[in-house]
Amino acid sequence: MVKLLKENVFVRRTVAFLFHVVGIVVSYLLAHLIRFDFHVPKYHWETFWSALPVVLVAYLASIIAFRMHQGLWRFFTLRDCLITTVAFSVGTVLAMLSVYVINDFSFHNVSRSIFIISFLLLLLWEIGGRGAVRLFREARQSRLIKSASGETGRLVVFGNPEDTDALLRGLQSYATSIGKVVGIVSDNRKHDGSKLRGVRIFAGPEDVSSVIKKLNASTLLFLPPFSSPRRIREVIDSLSKQKITCDYRVIPSMDELASGRLAVSSIRKVAIEDLLPRLPYKVERQHLKEAITGKKIMVSGAGGSIGSEVCRQLIELKPSVIVIFDLSEFHLFLVERELKAKASDSGIKLIAVTGDVKRRSQLRSAIKQAGGIDLFYHAAAYKHVDLMERNPASCFQNNVIGTETAASVAEEEGVKDFVLISTDKAVRPTSLMGASKRMAERLLMERPVGTTSFKAVRFGNVLGSSGSVVPIFREQIANGGPVTVTSRDVTRYFMTIPEAVELVLAAGAVPEDRRIFVLEMGEAVKIDSMARRMIELSGLIPDVDIPVVYTGLKSGEKEYEELLTDDENVVRTDLDRIWVVEKDSPGETPAVDLARLLELIEGTNEEELREYAHSLIPGSKLMDKRG
Repeated sequence: MVKLLKENVFVRRTVAFLFHVVGIVVSYLLAHLIRFDFHVPKYHWETFWSALPVVLVAYLASIIAFRMHQGLWRFFTLRDCLITTVAFSVGTVLAMLSVYVINDFSFHNVSRSIFIISFLLLLLWEIGGRGAVRLFREARQSRLIKSASGETGRLVVFGNPEDTDALLRGLQSYATSIGKVVGIVSDNRKHDGSKLRGVRIFAGPEDVSSVIKKLNASTLLFLPPFSSPRRIREVIDSLSKQKITCDYRVIPSMDELASGRLAVSSIRKVAIEDLLPRLPYKVERQHLKEAITGKKIMVSGAGGSIGSEVCRQLIELKPSVIVIFDLSEFHLFLVERELKAKASDSGIKLIAVTGDVKRRSQLRSAIKQAGGIDLFYHAAAYKHVDLMERNPASCFQNNVIGTETAASVAEEEGVKDFVLISTDKAVRPTSLMGASKRMAERLLMERPVGTTSFKAVRFGNVLGSSGSVVPIFREQIANGGPVTVTSRDVTRYFMTIPEAVELVLAAGAVPEDRRIFVLEMGEAVKIDSMARRMIELSGLIPDVDIPVVYTGLKSGEKEYEELLTDDENVVRTDLDRIWVVEKDSPGETPAVDLARLLELIEGTNEEELREYAHSLIPGSKLMDKRG
């Protein structure tokens, strides 16, 4: 029966209608009995039976008008109590007027107090009945929480009481998923010692560690505005100093809480991305729409971390065509499968092409399939520093010759804008990978001015990209360690992939030619600190549960990255966090000789290749790597 009521709307509303009818009849009858001390005179019984139909109709009309028959009883709230009170007040007035009319416009043989008593009894019937259903449901949920708390642990919420109340209401259906809320930490001292839905409130964010320890909690959930990177770092530091471990979770936005659409998927583990010292920024969407909407776009390296995110964000801006180009059939298959439905819904033609950026015919064929390209994002590159040190010929073949080939074909096919996605490792490079990206930048900047506009966008590391330290650290932690770090002092600039790509798109839309754009990356982050944070976020203690081992710098690596060299002058663009290089390498630096580069690549002479790259890049330290 309970399952039938939940699943069948008609049955549920029929039961609700009968509940209202029975309530009206019983309340009106009891009102008479109470009014006359259970000795109702005969003439009042006659009035009762004649008036009952119109009283019933009056109340039912009010119930229908206020849509009381459509509410879900198990979610009965204070607002529903107020609506019920108003509805029955209106129904009582209608009933009195109806009885007055059918009784020859008088209250002869009618006790007016009966309507007041009937009104109060009806409120007790309706509010009591619905409240009983909700109490039964909450009692059931409480039992589930108690049974689940042994499996999923005990939860402390760090947030304002108002937001926490919305959270507790929203999570009632998910008791078995999150466990039991055993404490609330608020920053308002006046709430200290109070209780919210039976849960104790503790005042003072500085006491989070003592609250976790006192309540033996296994999970700490941060609600906005306490989910800022600074506040989360402070709490983690406090717990780490006292060797207290727990699971950290966060709700990134309060929108779902405010709307009542909270889902368990909204509550996720605190990730290292949440702890980055970010600078707030805002990309002008209208600027991007004007540059991209309705255009034909091609993305090389579309199966990679950056290339695939470029495609995702492009779809939101609704170009007419997106050509996704990648050498890896598997990665191309994955990104096409992900994008196909979204592209179709947006009316975007999606063309997937397997090909090599070093093959002119394959690039030209991809462009022709789209009927020409307006904007080309060149994200295809080899980027793993240590691996490229051991494969120099492939590194320069792909990153330099591949970029030159793509740029030449783009120019020949009338592409209007070509954007190279570069890296901070191109600045004063110590690695062959960095040198190859620097040479790729130079090839674009040194091309004769023509119909195609060329730009490069330079930024630091992106969290979560393939081969970056974050997924490596996660895998090492999952395997029980050790976590390997090159040096205690190594620092890197980091951005999330969506942030970096959004700024890349914005920079690419700037109407400049032969320019290198630099993204403002914020503060440099110590890799050692990042590794330790990730261990703490996993509920473990660095050097106790998971050892941290220092392996030393690999060939081509340096302790810190730069976004600019001393001889590069940058000016701020009109776009937030995007700068443009006014002057590249000095004019006396020899131009890149592609014939010579190809000769060295074919000869696979690593030392000469390194020496030639060094001669083209002022400030590079490639020669220091020769043995």
